[in-house]
Amino acid sequence: MGIASGVGHFVQSIVEVIQGILATIINFFQWVLNSIIGLFQGFVHFVEGTLGFAIHNFFILGTVAAAVFAYLLYTQRQGTAPASRTVKSKST
Repeated sequence: MGIASGVGHFVQSIVEVIQGILATIINFFQWVLNSIIGLFQGFVHFVEGTLGFAIHNFFILGTVAAAVFAYLLYTQRQGTAPASRTVKSKST
């Protein structure tokens, strides 16, 4: 019984070593895959943040431009638009 159990433990040890090596290989490939996915996600978040910033600034600048344009149209229609110096000097 002693030799049989020793051989059984030996075979069990070899199986566990093989399982450990296979688990290490699988974990390595999972780590590589997760690293690639993490890099891609980081890039997507960077692009999302950059585009969000640019779009918000575009709308803010567009709103300011629209307000200035509306003011210019309003002053032209009211006849209160300030005349430039060249126009004033030509008219006198």
